[in-house]
Amino acid sequence: MTQIEPKEKVKWLDEYCHVCGKQLNSWDAKCAKALAYRNRTCEKCIAAEYDKPPEELRDMLEHFFGMRPCMGV
Repeated sequence: MTQIEPKEKVKWLDEYCHVCGKQLNSWDAKCAKALAYRNRTCEKCIAAEYDKPPEELRDMLEHFFGMRPCMGV
């Protein structure tokens, strides 16, 4: 039986959201990079800017970019 590799786990970064000041994790950084944000911004603030709940933003990122959140997000 082959073992399936677990998804990567979230890593906390030594950076903070440009909008709300919350500490960023690796998923927040991926979201901001995919959407070409100049300043690092957390998923919650990005979702608010698009007037969507974070779950809908995740679905959008998966559909358009093939991105899936890290485990633990």
